[in-house]
Amino acid sequence: MSKHYLHIKDLKINFRDSEGKKEVLNLDEIKINKGQAFGLIGESGTGKTVLALTILKLIRIPPGEIESGEIIFDEENLLEKTEMEMRNDIRGKKIAMIFQDPMSTLNPVFTVGQQMINVITQNLGLNRKKAYDKAIETLELVRLPDAKRTINKYPHELSGGQRQRVIIALALSCGAELIIADEPTRNLDVTIQAGILKLLKELEQSLDITILFIANNPELVYWICDNVAVLYKGTIIEKGTTEEVIKNPVHPYTYALLNAIPKDKNEKINLQGLTTRNVEESDEGCIYYHRCAKRENICKEKLEFVKVKGTHYVKCWKSKVGDING
Repeated sequence: MSKHYLHIKDLKINFRDSEGKKEVLNLDEIKINKGQAFGLIGESGTGKTVLALTILKLIRIPPGEIESGEIIFDEENLLEKTEMEMRNDIRGKKIAMIFQDPMSTLNPVFTVGQQMINVITQNLGLNRKKAYDKAIETLELVRLPDAKRTINKYPHELSGGQRQRVIIALALSCGAELIIADEPTRNLDVTIQAGILKLLKELEQSLDITILFIANNPELVYWICDNVAVLYKGTIIEKGTTEEVIKNPVHPYTYALLNAIPKDKNEKINLQGLTTRNVEESDEGCIYYHRCAKRENICKEKLEFVKVKGTHYVKCWKSKVGDING
């Protein structure tokens, strides 16, 4: 087993438009071991989905451009793969993605079975009878009751939770061992969310799959992930075990993100309070400088990761001089 099943190093992604070049991702390093669930949290627009699409080499170039970096998956650099290699060897077979909106993934004019069988025959080369059996087996794996009836239904005939389970079944149907889950429970109510998260955790353990779980709600990450990184404006500002980061947030952004989680289950996560921009940005120092209520002049200076404790690291000058949130 490779020490790091997925190892992202010095990855810089830009987008170009009529106004010039904009940096979207600037990642120092992400290490994920095989069989681990790794969480990536941050508000919308921080580059989480861009990273997911880049891993699968689905980012549009142009306007996107990969300035530098490596994405080492199972000891191979995905950024060096051709489109044919990605299509024939990687996507679906080794890496699959679960999107937040199953209705945008599933084709409304085909039954669940037609779509699953097409994916399985295309990727595994099975005949339709064997592909049908494989589809049933996978639907049962994701705890869909009466799989033989479900397979003949159209997406609109299923509930939101059932559709998301079909998407998970599609992701697993061709043997993918790395699952990228891009906010897979975002449009589901709390009860259904819990069921999907429990399912993903059970599948991780029983199938030894690896999960990159993307979310803007840290509580969801805490339920399922072993380790976590907090992403802000394309840069990781805090990382460690889920227990270290979620239970003892050090960076002001992580702290604010956790406080934005609603206390009432009927409320939605509120990130509006995190988006005030009334101070000039710092070119060299902390990327969060313009929004931080604790900022000082030293925060304008360049900073690398600081070790908090154990595997807990943070990019914050104030972490060197005591509790920044006290």
